[in-house]
Amino acid sequence: MILLEVHNRIIEELLTVQIEAFLRKEKLVEVKTDVVDFDGAMYHVTSSRDKPFTVSIKLKFYRDLERYGTDDVLRREYGDLLVAPLEGYNVTLSLDFNTQLPKGETNEAWLPLVRKIAMLKRNCFAAVFEKYFEFQSKQETKTETHKRAVIHYRDDETMYVDASSDRVIVIFSTVFKDPDDNIIGRVFMEEFKERRRQFQQAPQAYLHAHMRHKTNEFLKRLQLARPEVKKNFRRIGNNAGDAPAATE
Repeated sequence: MILLEVHNRIIEELLTVQIEAFLRKEKLVEVKTDVVDFDGAMYHVTSSRDKPFTVSIKLKFYRDLERYGTDDVLRREYGDLLVAPLEGYNVTLSLDFNTQLPKGETNEAWLPLVRKIAMLKRNCFAAVFEKYFEFQSKQETKTETHKRAVIHYRDDETMYVDASSDRVIVIFSTVFKDPDDNIIGRVFMEEFKERRRQFQQAPQAYLHAHMRHKTNEFLKRLQLARPEVKKNFRRIGNNAGDAPAATE
């Protein structure tokens, strides 16, 4: 099972390196780079000797998130680090090492801020879930009080969030384009349906753990089923001492 981190590791490492160099009073390396996450989120990172460290993010579905109070959550989380967005991006954070870096004897003073900046995408999403957790806690689960959240996550994928009386429900609608992905998806859903029927009264955590185990087993079988690549050797030349050519 692949567990994805909630922060962007590249941004975290870039910012950490720059802060450490600043604290050692070394000349800062000029940084100007673009980072693309697995889901299409695009970051633009800049840093130099005379300018603050800035991170900008572009999300195709940011307009969907704005409906649920994302701007308010970002102001709560980042305060004066939040500046006018860079052209073409949705959100920009700016950190001046001289005036905005937390003081302390060890890196424990500023590492939480580094992690928070690296969690920019996660915090853009937070407003949607906070709102529906609130609906659930207040038992505001009727359609008159709210509508289901619809986030057009990717071109062919949509995420729905809703609150019921005892849980918050997240649904992903996705399209498998690869034929092998279609087979894997169908087998997984059939297994899930069968296990859910068998463990109807079991806690959800048990069902999820069981499905993770079954998924890992299935992936191992697929790996074992992969055909071996046969290597053919071709000898070049007529002399007995000639070595075989490279594999084909």
